[in-house]
Amino acid sequence: MARNRRSWIYSIAFAVWCTGTVWLWFHYFVKSVDGLGFEVPHPAEKWSLIVHALVSSYAIWWFGTLWNDHIKAGWKARVQRWSGGILVGYVSWLAMTGYPLYYIVNDTWRDRVSLLHWTMGLSAVAAFVLHLPRAASRRRRKRSR
Repeated sequence: MARNRRSWIYSIAFAVWCTGTVWLWFHYFVKSVDGLGFEVPHPAEKWSLIVHALVSSYAIWWFGTLWNDHIKAGWKARVQRWSGGILVGYVSWLAMTGYPLYYIVNDTWRDRVSLLHWTMGLSAVAAFVLHLPRAASRRRRKRSR
């Protein structure tokens, strides 16, 4: 994969993870108090979620661009199938659980889906990192030949 393209994908993935983590922080650990003394969500919670959704949409587009020349080619060549398959599973899961969060009206269901979404989202960085070392070492071996 071209260095420029790889940089974009890494940047977008990092932005998705960071904005999701910021939302988690504000949602669970930072609260504001209104003029009447009631605890209300911090204003940054809403904005971090909006940015997260925007960046995630862009990430799904980038994932689609990887399909033909990276994912299918790697699968066919039998290169990093385990780590790549796990990453595809993570991205698919996050897309399938992220989309309904916008549309689910029932708070109980939204809380359940949200928990399923953000627990996988936090751990997705581990799957991403697991996929990197072998790819990087393969690139180094190619350059040394």
